[in-house]
Amino acid sequence: MDIYMGSILAGENAECPSPFDFALGGEGMDSSCPLEANGTVLKDGTAIMVDMAGNYTAYLTDMTRVFSVGKLSGFAYKAHQTALAIQQEIESIAKPGTSCADLYNIAAEMAQKEGLASYFMGTKQQAKFVGHGIDIQINELPVLTPRSKETLQPNMVFALEPKFVIPEIGAVGIENSYLVTETGIEKLTLFKEDIIELS
Repeated sequence: MDIYMGSILAGENAECPSPFDFALGGEGMDSSCPLEANGTVLKDGTAIMVDMAGNYTAYLTDMTRVFSVGKLSGFAYKAHQTALAIQQEIESIAKPGTSCADLYNIAAEMAQKEGLASYFMGTKQQAKFVGHGIDIQINELPVLTPRSKETLQPNMVFALEPKFVIPEIGAVGIENSYLVTETGIEKLTLFKEDIIELS
């Protein structure tokens, strides 16, 4: 698999809203490209989110992992574990016929229950989705949003990306690609999911 594209958000840059309804934006280096990395200096306690798309022939995957410079705050680790719990819950119930809106609502309710609603999918601008279809484009239908009328269907591929932005620390969370099978969903992007500490 080749790397098709990717973005890196470090520290406070993760709070910069996107001009689009993306989960996370980033300030970018200048106004000609107002997205992603902005030259944030890495220091102890900084979260680094790497969001990357891979491709196999014409088809894409989407995956996000989080790294840290040293240790993050306990609150950041709690938010990351909540993202993993959201992913696990959705993995357990998603199957053909499942409402995309229901999947979003489950994620949002879990974030609310953990006291993390104001950090869910951003802070200054919160994206109103928790996943999207992928195929030959990085963003396709279906979209896991509360206004969706779509349901999962066999052979769809989608990315699930519950994420949180923690002020002064950065973004935490997870993103993986899934294939909808006849009976459930199968994870396609397999790599360590805990926060990876950089020394």
